[in-house]
Amino acid sequence: MSDWAHDLVHRMCEQVDETEAAVGERFPLYLHDGRWKTSARGSWTGGFWAGLLTLRELATGAGGVGPVRDRLDVWADADTVLRGMIFWYGSGAERLGLVAPRPSTAKVADSLAGDFDQELGAIPWGTALAADGPPVRADGAAGVVPLLEAHGHHDIARRHRDAHRSLDPDWPRGQAWLMLEPGRNFSLSTEDSSAVAIASVAFLKAGRRDEGERLLRSLPEGAEYDGMTGLKVVWGDFFTFLGAAVVTGLVPPDAW
Repeated sequence: MSDWAHDLVHRMCEQVDETEAAVGERFPLYLHDGRWKTSARGSWTGGFWAGLLTLRELATGAGGVGPVRDRLDVWADADTVLRGMIFWYGSGAERLGLVAPRPSTAKVADSLAGDFDQELGAIPWGTALAADGPPVRADGAAGVVPLLEAHGHHDIARRHRDAHRSLDPDWPRGQAWLMLEPGRNFSLSTEDSSAVAIASVAFLKAGRRDEGERLLRSLPEGAEYDGMTGLKVVWGDFFTFLGAAVVTGLVPPDAW
């Protein structure tokens, strides 16, 4: 029985309602001292807010995802590999038939494929977000690989994934992002519950249901924190909701 997962879906719907009321037309980033820090453009986390609204609509019928999804288009031409993350997690409503496909989703997939660096063997990080650092980073494959695959760029998706498989990050969320790619596994610190939420979905997608459910049930109720900052974060909410949605059958494991 998965009554706990149905209860979690219900709680997450209520939480999305509360967040939406608090942020209005802005994007939530993280909760600090009871107030959401927000962004007009969504930063790299904007797709997760669209994803949360998509999951709520699937569970309750409440709308609102279309305009939020369309506001992500400001990132379509940004010089960052993270636009793959933004548009993959932000376009779930398109794949699930809640809104019509947006041309910008395919445009981003095609432009990412065009950015592939043959010498690097990957799509480079880019300059739009956190430009200082290596060109291949642990969070540079999540969302990017499935977006490329969904739009027919299978060889580039494979090569981009392979470039990230050799990475060995020492931060829990970096490890969790890599777990979304088949064949990677880490023993995560429980201090970062947002990383645990990501890892729970990774296990569910890999067919390791017992492990995924165990991690999902270990999360602090309604509180998914980034262990690096101690702040409640929107991606933690998304992966918690997504994990519960997969367990209850609200969405298939490959929806995201």
